[in-house]
Order: sequence, then structure tokens, then C-alpha cells
Amino acid sequence: MDGEQHLLLRDNDRVAQVRCVGDDIRIDPFVLEIVIDDFPNVDSRQHLIRRLADLYRGRRLSGRSGGWTVEAMRHRDALVALDLRMEGRSYRQIAIFLYGEKAVRRDWTNPDQTMKNRVIRSVKRGQRMMNGGYRKLLA
Repeated sequence: MDGEQHLLLRDNDRVAQVRCVGDDIRIDPFVLEIVIDDFPNVDSRQHLIRRLADLYRGRRLSGRSGGWTVEAMRHRDALVALDLRMEGRSYRQIAIFLYGEKAVRRDWTNPDQTMKNRVIRSVKRGQRMMNGGYRKLLA
């Protein structure tokens, strides 16, 4: 599984997606490299690194909510779902990536198919964004 892979870290309030390049991160050690494209102005990158480290360590949010809006989460889920679908992943695999294996085991076979439908809608939303729908976000 060489090439580009995505690591999604989440807790109840935050989500961070990290792109990893190299060997299979599921079984091999890997290194996270931080790209600083506006050196020496590194303040914004330092803030993001601190937030990622806090999420990884399971530290609580201090002060402000820091969470994503529902709309922002939909956009993020759509783009992640699209990327994974274009890699050939099944809807169930996409759900595991987005919501975690435990949640998928619990909800995937639910008769109302809420989780399945949410994943399918996310892929379709991502396709619309890819085909120019992102321009509405810029207006």
C-alpha cells in the first residue's frame, strides 16, 4: 500500500486529517513531516501543530468550542469520502474511516440505513464539489 494515505484523528469535538506518504501506516512506523510554506512566518503552523498534538494526547478543549460547524463537517466528509471512493474503497470502508469501526459495527445494518445513506450522500456531495460545486463556497 505504498503511496499517499490519510490518517484521520478525531474526538468528540475535533477532527484532524493528516496526509501520509510512504509505507502502509497501519503496520509500519511512519514520520509526520510538517510543511512550512511561509517561513519565517510560522505562527499559524505552530498553532495547528499544537492543536494536532492536543487531539492526539486527548487533551480537552480550553475556552472556546474549537469544533467544526455542521456545514464544515459535511464538506470535509464529502471530500474525504470522494478521495476514498476514487481509491476504490467501498461505502462501508468509507464509513469506518469517517465514523470508526465500532460505530459502523453498531449502525451499518440498521434497518433505516441512516449511516449508509449518509456515506452515499457524502460521496455524491464530494463529486458535485469536484465538478465545480466548490465555487458556490467562494461566492
